[in-house]
Amino acid sequence: MTGIPAYRRARLGLARTFQLASEFRRLTVMENLLSAVPGHRGDSLRGALAGPRYWRRDEDAAIARARVLLDQFGLAQHADTYAGDLSGGQRRLVEIMRALMMEPKVLLLDEPMAGVHPVLARRIGDQLTALCAAGMTILMVEHELAIMDEFCDPVIVMAEGRVLAEGTMSALRDRPEVVEAYLVG
Repeated sequence: MTGIPAYRRARLGLARTFQLASEFRRLTVMENLLSAVPGHRGDSLRGALAGPRYWRRDEDAAIARARVLLDQFGLAQHADTYAGDLSGGQRRLVEIMRALMMEPKVLLLDEPMAGVHPVLARRIGDQLTALCAAGMTILMVEHELAIMDEFCDPVIVMAEGRVLAEGTMSALRDRPEVVEAYLVG
């Protein structure tokens, strides 16, 4: 997979977020979401020359999808707010929603709960659980182990590039190698 360029991975249905939020701070939340829409007819030379009649339907569909995500993630009132003016947790939500605008088959999340207020962390976890229930595959790297109890099953514990253990978080708490690697200190 690492030998495939990022744009081809995205076209294959893989979307990801990063450990540090990477929203476009000087765009509104809505603009951030619309920036990720794949295959928009207005994003071509032909679309630019043909004008809104050529791409308006794509735009309306993308806006409708963004509004659904904004409602689901509880940020509808911030659609016209600059992303840079949001809290860290809200920016994390924007990043996840932007990835979802790509309609991926697989979503990779790097530390989605890091530094996020517990109320927003719960909202993120609930939404991710709902996406999994709807059939999306989500792979999450997370060091906030309390989150693993509630939202992740199975949990695979890795250290130094190798798998230490796999199972439910409650079972993993009894494994000495897991305790030593993550739960001590």
